[in-house]
Amino acid sequence: MTQPPPRIAELLALYRRTHYDVALPGGDSATLRIGEPPPPAVTAWIGGDGYAVYLTACNPRSEVLTTDDNEARMADLRRRLYVAGTRWLEGSAAIPGQPWREPSVLVAGLPLRRIDALARSFGQNASLHVRTDAPARLRLHRSDWRGLVQADDALESDDD
Repeated sequence: MTQPPPRIAELLALYRRTHYDVALPGGDSATLRIGEPPPPAVTAWIGGDGYAVYLTACNPRSEVLTTDDNEARMADLRRRLYVAGTRWLEGSAAIPGQPWREPSVLVAGLPLRRIDALARSFGQNASLHVRTDAPARLRLHRSDWRGLVQADDALESDDD
């Protein structure tokens, strides 16, 4: 189901306000933001992979599911990542001052095309592409959004 352009614009604005938090090894945490370079600790964790992608399996196409459904979807995502032999950090996406929280993972060591396929299989509108040498960009996975959004330095599509 295609969403109307005003809803897409609203979702993109929400994604830009979101803080994408990750739990780092050793107990520290870091926050990723669209249009900002990753913190040095995240860059160090990504290392030679050169990039990672912040991804969730929750609330496909921005339709709110129950906590149990989202937990089951996240367990399935983690299982698939484990089978693929990749590595990830646990995360939680949130907008400051809002009650919404969405469990997520920061995935490294998997080709972008495989991450894109995972995102689409879980019905995700977008993910956060985090490169060690550039600001984080929102990566669109919805082909029906591509002609409706204004391209800018903080957006890319999974067919780029």
